[in-house]
Amino acid sequence: MQDVFIQFYGVRGSYPVSSPKVARYGGNTSSILISGENLRLIFDAGTGIINIGEEIEKNEIERKKVDIFLTHLHLDHIQGLPFFKPIFDPDFRINIFCPDYQNVSVEDFIYSLFNDPISPISDHGIKAKINIVKLPLTEVKTIAVDGNISVSCKKEDSHPLSGVLIYKLSVDDRHMVFATDVESPDGFNDEMVDFIKGSHILIHDSQYFDSHYHNRNDSRIGFGHSTCSMAVRNALVCEVEKLYLFHYHPDYSDKKLKKMLKKARGRFKQTYLARELMKFRLRS
Repeated sequence: MQDVFIQFYGVRGSYPVSSPKVARYGGNTSSILISGENLRLIFDAGTGIINIGEEIEKNEIERKKVDIFLTHLHLDHIQGLPFFKPIFDPDFRINIFCPDYQNVSVEDFIYSLFNDPISPISDHGIKAKINIVKLPLTEVKTIAVDGNISVSCKKEDSHPLSGVLIYKLSVDDRHMVFATDVESPDGFNDEMVDFIKGSHILIHDSQYFDSHYHNRNDSRIGFGHSTCSMAVRNALVCEVEKLYLFHYHPDYSDKKLKKMLKKARGRFKQTYLARELMKFRLRS
């Protein structure tokens, strides 16, 4: 049985930022690498995936295969794809898993990132073998990835306008859940709680402080993102072991994020801030 590692490469929401004030936790948008022996899974393809591509190219692996799981198609979750180096390597096979939106040609949308007027790369510049797999939005789907490793997904409706997929990585009897771009002022519904319950790691959207979310003059209610209090409540109800706050507002400095962590740990001690290049093992 192989050990599987989780590493953050992009932890920011909405758009990437670069400033000394965000140097500790990072300014790249959503992307996480799951790695093991000849295993490379990626959750979301924000600007963080650019550095993942550099890492994959630098550390040669025998099986040149990458599986990318997209939660949804908003720009901050896909904008790194045209700069992901393995896409330009003819030896690579890349599976892109994404929601099956009924009124959108997912293939056309993804390939548009490489074509005029957005990009000069064009389809001909793509050298890897790309396979786009559309995942159902009406049922839980489980994908067998490698031996004892699988990824399951379930739709969550709270993010405008088309919702998102929440992913659960399973390695033997250990589970990690990736729940970004969710808004649950009343907590997850019973079906989602059952899907997540007992997981060892919950990576949860924490875009706002409560004061920002409820601000009378600048309310963020209905924007499709959580406060740290919502993340903590879901962690408690779902009885997870560890909570990683994620998808921070681009204006939040390292100093503000430390305040967010302190607030969250007052209710759930095993809370951590997702930080770029932070790496930990799922199997113990």
